[in-house]
Amino acid sequence: MSWEETHRRWTALREVAATAAFTRDGELPWNDQYAEIFGDRDGLLTALRHRWNQTMQTQLDSHLTAGQIEDRRRDLIRENAGVLRILRRYGVTARGEERIRASA
Repeated sequence: MSWEETHRRWTALREVAATAAFTRDGELPWNDQYAEIFGDRDGLLTALRHRWNQTMQTQLDSHLTAGQIEDRRRDLIRENAGVLRILRRYGVTARGEERIRASA
């Protein structure tokens, strides 16, 4: 994947996340641009799951205390609530799903 393709992909994921933050129904945003980048809706859902899993993995540093990790986890869930609503609506299991459901 070229730098330009990678950049388009991450830009699209940020757009989807921003749109999702303002909706409550968990509907997956979709348009021709997303189809060109991700192929189909399943491709976009897979990319959203990967983005969430990567966020959790990179932001829950092992050098934090247990309390700090839990606080950060709650913050990430709140900051990504729209994306998590989409993943739940479409039955996509994401990292920390059991804690996400408990916090939602």
